[in-house]
Amino acid sequence: MENGYFQLEVRNDGTYLVVFPPEGDGFPCDPAEVLRYLDMYRIDYDKIAIYNLMKDYSTKKELRITAIKVSALDETADIEITDNFTVVTARFYPEVKGGKKLTLDEMKWLLDKRGIKNGIKVDVINKYLKERRYNTPYVIAEADPPIEGTDASIEYKFNTDLTQKPKLNEDGSVDFHQLDNLCKVEKDQVLAVLTPAVHGKPGTDVLGRPIAPRKVNVLFLKQSKNARLSPDGTQLISNVNGHAVLAEKQVFVSDTYEIPGNVDVATGDVQYTGNVKIAGNVNTGYKVIADGDIIVDGIVEGAELHAGGQIILKRGIQGMSRGILVAGSNVVAKFIESAEVHAGGYIQTESIMHSNVTARAEIFVTGKKGFATGGVIRAGKCLEAKTAGSVMGTQTIIEVGESMNFAEEERNLMQERRTLMENIEKTDKVLSFIAKKVKDKEPLPKEKIIQFQQLKVSKDSLKKRLDEIENRLDELDAMLENSTKGYVQVDDVIYPGCKITIANVSTYIRTETKHSRLIRDGADIRVTAFL
Repeated sequence: MENGYFQLEVRNDGTYLVVFPPEGDGFPCDPAEVLRYLDMYRIDYDKIAIYNLMKDYSTKKELRITAIKVSALDETADIEITDNFTVVTARFYPEVKGGKKLTLDEMKWLLDKRGIKNGIKVDVINKYLKERRYNTPYVIAEADPPIEGTDASIEYKFNTDLTQKPKLNEDGSVDFHQLDNLCKVEKDQVLAVLTPAVHGKPGTDVLGRPIAPRKVNVLFLKQSKNARLSPDGTQLISNVNGHAVLAEKQVFVSDTYEIPGNVDVATGDVQYTGNVKIAGNVNTGYKVIADGDIIVDGIVEGAELHAGGQIILKRGIQGMSRGILVAGSNVVAKFIESAEVHAGGYIQTESIMHSNVTARAEIFVTGKKGFATGGVIRAGKCLEAKTAGSVMGTQTIIEVGESMNFAEEERNLMQERRTLMENIEKTDKVLSFIAKKVKDKEPLPKEKIIQFQQLKVSKDSLKKRLDEIENRLDELDAMLENSTKGYVQVDDVIYPGCKITIANVSTYIRTETKHSRLIRDGADIRVTAFL
């Protein structure tokens, strides 16, 4: 394949244009290129005649373009540089009779004259000098392109696209309790990984000037409260159990989940590894479970709150006989009404009404009202209140002393013992049935034999646990018998209808008892002066 080309020939009667046809799939000679060449050397010509000559390029054509005999012209090259100075292309034209052929040094001189200093392809120039294909583009110089860098990127290791769409129950109804509106994270969990930007290296254009690489996007991980950066700054790591939020391209970690409104259909049930702070109410039917503290600015209705730490209710709980508070530590509430409350530490409130309240330490019912009336109130150490019971004789059961804690454990163990004995009885019946089959030499399937072996192991385990419970119950009986600590102190009045139990000894209040402190004295409860 060879492109068509043209050549000038000087003859006795003038100068001729000779046009050679292409070979194979080569391109024919372009008349415009011929005209540019003639213009370059200021040779007169007939434009129409040249275009007519080159209409048919299938055979060699010639045309006398001028009666003037042009002087010898050297072989030359038309050098073209792209606008961005990255590629240099040359098209070569043959010499006119008597002219000189180009050499490698002359080509280098032509390039230097044009300011081309970099990326010269000597091998391509030598290729042309060997094959001499005219009117054919040769790329004789190319820039050294820049080495492009890469943008920085951050991969977040937690869900940054949280939704609050409620799930559907099996019956097709909407479950507003389980909402995915919080991204929980654990201590030492990697929250984000940075792949740093790689800056590119500049290239050089054909004029020897630098070509800047593309500007890369540089990112950094920002350290925030409750999170730390790895020594190389490429990882962000949580310092706490809590939740993570991506806001304005920064990761925020908190061990306190703050709910700006109510716990209701908008939030669903709340379960969190740290502290929970609720600005509104906790509506009936919802649960809040936290490993840390729970603080509620509003009212708790018939809801359940379970905290590994404290529960603080700035207004209180109106439980509607279904509200439950369970705290590993203390419970502090404005009031407690129609609720069940369990505290691993103390309970402090201004009033307790018709509730089942238990604290392993003290219960303080203080403030302007300071009354404890109705229900069951149990404290491991003491109850201090302004009034206990009511003028209506409302039944109020008050139990204090270390024995209260022992008694609660005893009740739980006795329930577990009943369950164990029932399971052992059921296991014995199955074992007896299989043993009879074996005695009668009846064939048993393999699965029955395996079941027999598993049941024997299970029975041994149940009996071991039953023995442990029996021993602990004996210890608790002795502790209950010897426990004498605990007191009930009432600033104003204890009304009739109250049953007071201190360290496993009980008494009923039959008349109003004022400004008093009740303690156990041997097998009796004695009323002493208020301290």
